[in-house]
Amino acid sequence: MWVTKASGETEKFDPRKIKRTCLKAGASEELANKIVKEVKKRSYNGISTKEILNITLRLLNKEKPYIAARYDLKGAMFRLGPAGFIFEHFVGEILKEYGYTTKVHNILRGSCVSHEIDVIAKKEKNYMIECKYHNLPGIYTGLKEVLYTYARFLDLQDGAKIGLCQKFDKAWLICNTKFSEDAIQYAKCKGIKLTGWNYPEDENLRILIEEKKLYPITMIRSLDADSLDRMSSSDFILAIDLLRIPLKELNKITKISLKKLKKFSEEAKRICYG
Repeated sequence: MWVTKASGETEKFDPRKIKRTCLKAGASEELANKIVKEVKKRSYNGISTKEILNITLRLLNKEKPYIAARYDLKGAMFRLGPAGFIFEHFVGEILKEYGYTTKVHNILRGSCVSHEIDVIAKKEKNYMIECKYHNLPGIYTGLKEVLYTYARFLDLQDGAKIGLCQKFDKAWLICNTKFSEDAIQYAKCKGIKLTGWNYPEDENLRILIEEKKLYPITMIRSLDADSLDRMSSSDFILAIDLLRIPLKELNKITKISLKKLKKFSEEAKRICYG
């Protein structure tokens, strides 16, 4: 049986992928096997990966809603919004948890022009970070984005030589989707650090999120658009923020009702620690 990916490409149906993701999301072996068996029963040749995801999520939601939320981590990333503004803050928060000092949204003068740098991060080295956000599946981050990042980096390097801006040691491109092969090849050639949804294999965005339970706030399914806007505008991007900060303080900052915040907090607890 073949499945159709979001990019339009086809691949052989591999139930092991569903099982692995179920287990990573916290499902027991028994539940994972049960879900796989039911998904296989409902699938057909040519089925889309989106339909497989929806079937899996419905089944998980009946059994363990918080596991369904974790399973849909990629979907939560796409729900961050049509623009990359929240994603840049999300990246900054993740890097802080891994020991970097970060600054989001920076205007720096290069040798030729000024540049808006999404994130500046420091840990042993100074990084100029470009964040590329896609809100739809099946879109690759390609060579154009890597070339764009490197061109900015070079102009800032020249600017630093004449005292116009700080010096950066490395360019870093972070995205929430896959990189094209050309993008990876060029980045390796020029020494650009890449972090994507599944790249590199041992330190990709998904691993960075899951290892420390740094789930985006959009994992909370009861979160409405107005509350998301209020939380993100106050720089609360992670679901775990609802567990780290007293609800009365969150209420004072975000103006979201305590009743709503309590509901969000309970859901965040199940997602992060359930």
